[in-house]
Amino acid sequence: MIFAEDFEYPEAPLLLKNNDWLVAEMAMGTGKLTQLSACGEHRKTFAECARPNGLLLDKDGKSIWVAETWQPSLIKFDGTGQEILKINSCGDLPFMWPNDLVYGPDEYIYLTDSGTLVRDLIKDGRLDPEVWSSSMKGRLFRIDPVTLSIECLDDGLLFANGIAFGPDGNLYLAETVTGLIYRYVFSSHLELVSKEIFTNVIDSSGPCRVVGPDGITFDQKGNLYAAIFGQGHVACVSPEGIVSRSLVTRGSCPTNVTFGPEGSGQLYVTEYQRGRIEVFDLATDGFSGY
Repeated sequence: MIFAEDFEYPEAPLLLKNNDWLVAEMAMGTGKLTQLSACGEHRKTFAECARPNGLLLDKDGKSIWVAETWQPSLIKFDGTGQEILKINSCGDLPFMWPNDLVYGPDEYIYLTDSGTLVRDLIKDGRLDPEVWSSSMKGRLFRIDPVTLSIECLDDGLLFANGIAFGPDGNLYLAETVTGLIYRYVFSSHLELVSKEIFTNVIDSSGPCRVVGPDGITFDQKGNLYAAIFGQGHVACVSPEGIVSRSLVTRGSCPTNVTFGPEGSGQLYVTEYQRGRIEVFDLATDGFSGY
C-alpha cells in the first residue's frame, strides 16, 4: 500500500508523539524535513536542510536530531523547526557523511558516519561505482546529548549506514558495501566488549550494481528488518541471523524502515527511486527502543 508519494528522495520516516510523521527529503542542496499528518494526506515543511539523512526524536519528545550529509554535521532542531545546535566533528576528526542515529539504553546517541563525502559518491545524481568500491573510513560514534562529548567506537567500515538497538540490548549496524549486519555487544557498564558478524542480507542472485542494506529496525519479537537499496525489497532476519522472508517494494531503492503506531502492525518504508512511503501489514509491532 502507498501511504504517501511525490517526495524528493525520501529517507528516515520518523513517527512523532502525535502520530504525525517527519520525512527527510534528500534533494541535493535543497533538502528539507517534511511533516505529514497521521493519515498521510496533509504535509508542510518542518525545516530546511541541505541534504538531511537520519532523524531521531529527542528524549523531550519535541526536538529533532538530524544527520546532515551535504554539510556534514549533526543538527538539533527545536519543536518549531528552528536550529538550536550543530556538531560537525569528533574532536579533530571531521564528520564526512553522518547517516543514521539511535538512542542507546545509556541514553547516549549512537551515530554512523558512512566514511565518504556525498559530492564524491553522488555525481550528476548517480552513485559512482568506482568510489563505491574504494576504501572508506566509515565510523561509529557515541555522543552524550547533554555534555556533547563524542567518542569513536569503530572505524574503517565500508559505508556505515542503518543502526538500531535490538531487544537483546545489542547494537546492530548495516555495512552497505559488503551487505553485512554487525552486532556490537556491550558490558553491563555499556563498554564495548565485542563486534561480530550477525548476517549478510544482500541477495546474491539479485542485480549486480550499487546495492546493500540501508535503514534497519526491529520488531517486538527480535526480528530485524533491513531496507535493501538497489534490490527492491526489505529483508526480514530472525534473531538467529537467518533471512527468512522479504517484502518487495514497488521501487528498487528502499532507504529506510520503521514501524507505525503501537497496535497498527504496520511497517513503513521510504523508497528513493519513486519518491514514496509504502506500508506493509505485519503480525507484529515494532520494538520501542530505549
